[in-house]
Amino acid sequence: MEPKIYPAIMRVFSSLLLVLSFQVSFACGWSVSPEISRLALFKAQREGFFKLTPFYYSADYYYSTNTVSGVDQELNCQEWQKKLGSQIDPKDVHSILYETDGEQFETAYENKTLKKTFEKNTFIEALLLSKNKAFLNYILFAKKLEYNSNSDVKWESWDQVGYGSKDHKLADVNDFEKKIKTAKDAFLKKRYAFLILRYSFYAEDKNEVIRLYDTYFADNKKTVLEPWALYYKALCIDNFSLQNYLLSKVFASCEEKSFAVLQHYNWKLTQETLALAQNDEERSVILAIESFRNPAPDLKTIQEVYKVSPNSINLSFLIGREINKLEDWIFTPQYTNNGSPSVTFEGTDWYGNYAKAKEENLNKDILYLRELEYFLVAIREQTSGEQKDYITAAIAQLCFMDDDIDLGKKYTNMISDKANASIQMQKNIQLALVSLKQDDLKSEKVQNQLYQYFNSVESLVETDNGLFKNLYSLYRIASADFAKKGDRVTSGLLMMKSDSKGAGEYSVYDNPYFYSYIGYFDRSATTQDVDKLILLQQKENKTPFEKYICSGTIAPNINYYKDLKGTIAFRNNNLELAYETFASMPKDFWEKNYAFTDYLNENPFTPKILQKDKDRKFDYRFNKADFIARLIQLKKQNTASGNLQLAHAYFNVSYLGNSWMMVAYDWTSGESYVDYVYGDNSENEKRYQKGNYYSLTIAKMYYEKALKMSKNNNEKALASLMIFECNYYSHYANIVSAEEEEKNPFKAGQELVNFYSVYKITPTFKKYNCPLLESFIN
Repeated sequence: MEPKIYPAIMRVFSSLLLVLSFQVSFACGWSVSPEISRLALFKAQREGFFKLTPFYYSADYYYSTNTVSGVDQELNCQEWQKKLGSQIDPKDVHSILYETDGEQFETAYENKTLKKTFEKNTFIEALLLSKNKAFLNYILFAKKLEYNSNSDVKWESWDQVGYGSKDHKLADVNDFEKKIKTAKDAFLKKRYAFLILRYSFYAEDKNEVIRLYDTYFADNKKTVLEPWALYYKALCIDNFSLQNYLLSKVFASCEEKSFAVLQHYNWKLTQETLALAQNDEERSVILAIESFRNPAPDLKTIQEVYKVSPNSINLSFLIGREINKLEDWIFTPQYTNNGSPSVTFEGTDWYGNYAKAKEENLNKDILYLRELEYFLVAIREQTSGEQKDYITAAIAQLCFMDDDIDLGKKYTNMISDKANASIQMQKNIQLALVSLKQDDLKSEKVQNQLYQYFNSVESLVETDNGLFKNLYSLYRIASADFAKKGDRVTSGLLMMKSDSKGAGEYSVYDNPYFYSYIGYFDRSATTQDVDKLILLQQKENKTPFEKYICSGTIAPNINYYKDLKGTIAFRNNNLELAYETFASMPKDFWEKNYAFTDYLNENPFTPKILQKDKDRKFDYRFNKADFIARLIQLKKQNTASGNLQLAHAYFNVSYLGNSWMMVAYDWTSGESYVDYVYGDNSENEKRYQKGNYYSLTIAKMYYEKALKMSKNNNEKALASLMIFECNYYSHYANIVSAEEEEKNPFKAGQELVNFYSVYKITPTFKKYNCPLLESFIN
């Protein structure tokens, strides 16, 4: 990753060219998607949730997942095993049906090498028996049919694509009905019928699809082919309410088509679709489907589903989804830099008056949270088994979100020890929340118990990548709780842990570099905090908790922290501590690390603002310790020329100068800069060196001292000119619009008047005078 140097819009003023440009600056920065940055702690699951994965609450249209249920394929393989004999391994069936392309199978068949090509495959061995020839012919037909959508391309073999190839034969599609009727076995009849039904669907023969379903599948629900066929029939129905109803039946009876069902479902026909339902279970499925993509509060639907199906998987899933919504609305603004939930609704004003909008929405969300909590408490005793444990965990999570820690702890302890692994994992997250809110976070025992809770979730990540989101959220909240206790070191390391879990491909911790190790501490740490970091980095016998928070986050080079400590000391105008710290570092550190040689490469005692580009030299060998030592020496001398040198130096360590990297690790124009990882740092930067970084306060002070002490008119001329420069940039440090400029125009002081009168014959005046500069004199 490139060093953290940010370009930004900047007002341009050159004393040489005197081109004034009053631009409207704006906040800039980089960010990740709202889905990545939102918080979510609740991820308890019930058996059967897998097929619902795409419908988890998300900032995107669907929850992103790269996992697809294989249950339907397994059922199909088991049907083949049941038909051809128990000696067949369903895995061998899967290998042929779903992992072998048609070209490979057809070639092996034509060359009579099926047994050799698929050696020890029990499914092939059974198909090659003479009594099973009809079944082998069916598989061959199915494999050939794969090519019929494009007769010119071997589309199954992407690594050997052959255009115009004649090596394979197309399946005969001239007399489908004959193939069905000549199949003597009912098992084969249905499978031929399904192949032809699917083929007819893509050939846009709707009537044939409906006829085939009604003839061969309507009265036979004992095969996985039935819901597959019903899916195609549903899409051929012109009555959208009926289509919805049939799709809901597909959704309820198979896993493979769940995502496709919601893609084709016709929304806003709830009552018309419900009117077709034959029983409460069908009604519950229709209601759930209607809610699976609703990003708004939807307790009403949850209550309706409960009435008709109190122990259903869909009810549990909707409850979890509702909690994730509340986590987004309540936690995301509180713990992220984005400032608002990942999902906002039309009419929600987050930008007109952010503080007011945030408070109003939080109050509204807490009231809704309590309404959901009261409902779950009311129904909990009427549920049982896994559903009861799930709802108990849900109530506990809502209590924590409402800061009712004692009640949350009570419900957490009510979760059965026999609850499934996912609910137990959720219990550990909630026990961690209890500890964070109630225990002594400075206690080694408490910290190590937190590590156990954290690690219990970490251990499940390999089997469920979705838990990265939970770890991201948990560490973010833990970081905030440690910060409240004044432990900025642990807070920063936990925040780094959080981002390493949640940022995915954007994470700076995938390829750590200099600033990724110090970024959080650059924003908030004191020199004492950095001392603690150094001690922790060097500690040999770390506790389990310390090892955990340091893993992947602690800087490998102790001098990273020393440079930060010296920089913070310099920001605080503690020159002695800054010198002591920088002097303890290798002299070539700033030549070998970060981007120091790219930005600390000019003479810091010649003000950049007065240099022409052609006169600037970038061969200065900058050593921070030597620079600070020179400042200390000049302060002790307290001469006019020395103060002028000090003033130049402090001008150059401002954002306008050539040595700003003495004070900051990134560069902006003084306007708000926001990025996903570290947030808005402009308020901190305004306080660097008592305002010198943006407003040149110290530089101006030393220019004024030089002006007062000097007996040399050329020095006085230069000091006067630079006081004007300091006044000008200080005035415009916070002007961000033309309207503000009009209300509060800049007015030059006596220093510029003197520059054009008292010092008119000095070399400095002759070098830097120009008509536009004189125009500032009123």
